[in-house]
Amino acid sequence: MQSLLKGTRAYKQLKVDGEKGCFSHAYLVLFDDARNLRGALKTFAKLFFACDEPYTPAQTRVADLIDTESFSDCLFYPAPNEKFVVEDAERLAEECSLKPVEGDKKVFVVADFATATVAAQNKLLKLLEEPPTGVIFLLGATTVFPVLTTVLSRVKKLEITPFETEDIAACLARQYGDKYGVDEYTLCAAASGGSLGGAQNTLEGGAYKTLTDDAFALLLSPLYTLPPLIKRIGETKRKKELFSLMRLIMRDGLIVKANLSKERLFLRSERARIAQIADRFSLNALVFAQERILQAERENFFNATFPQCLETMVADICNKG
Repeated sequence: MQSLLKGTRAYKQLKVDGEKGCFSHAYLVLFDDARNLRGALKTFAKLFFACDEPYTPAQTRVADLIDTESFSDCLFYPAPNEKFVVEDAERLAEECSLKPVEGDKKVFVVADFATATVAAQNKLLKLLEEPPTGVIFLLGATTVFPVLTTVLSRVKKLEITPFETEDIAACLARQYGDKYGVDEYTLCAAASGGSLGGAQNTLEGGAYKTLTDDAFALLLSPLYTLPPLIKRIGETKRKKELFSLMRLIMRDGLIVKANLSKERLFLRSERARIAQIADRFSLNALVFAQERILQAERENFFNATFPQCLETMVADICNKG
């Protein structure tokens, strides 16, 4: 994952701050990947101690200690899989009063700050308003919406945008080796919506096969068969991945319909069903589908009823021809 992170604008921005010697007192890393957020923060934290690319034994030691959350000058809150609460903020405040052990700075990492209680955020706000000398805060969040505006106004935001499908597929191949095939890596990467964690979860759970069949079923079945299909598929926990996969299916259908190079297909192992998509829909409908599926994703994000959202979206696309 580090290779993905180091190619992001957010990482490069923080690295430049370090090279110029002008670190801000507080940063908020926005990364929509709950599974990998804590690991990403470790990668970013190493920049504060110039051990992101260790060349000496001393740098390697600090990098390893950060990875295991045991470096005395880089403290992590809360405990893994816990929410940041008032008690954590109080302990953090106490630690702020203590001088660094090995250098001239002390970094406090908080993940996932989007789940922090309002009381805990307000408690931390006092430290953000008057940061102690030599203290840096590195907050992580999967979404910005639950973070208080008063907190947002006192941090420098670093947003990690979705990764490219090819980059995620390559990362999966490095991580899992020959445990899965190239088609599985590509499919899960394509369905992830740019989230490495989403791709990992889909791959490990074997959900990619069911997701693929469901996505094609929704797009290829007659409209009159949609209600029972929607009722079954509407219970999926992988709504985001289903939307992403449907969008990519329609994109591949557009490539086939327009007689473009088949090498540009994401779902190469599904050429037969992609050909059915191209036969069923017009160019206009295939183009329309891209924006319509994105619209459905936004509606679902803002708490629309998923089955109804899904049924309306499919009907709109089919009615385009």
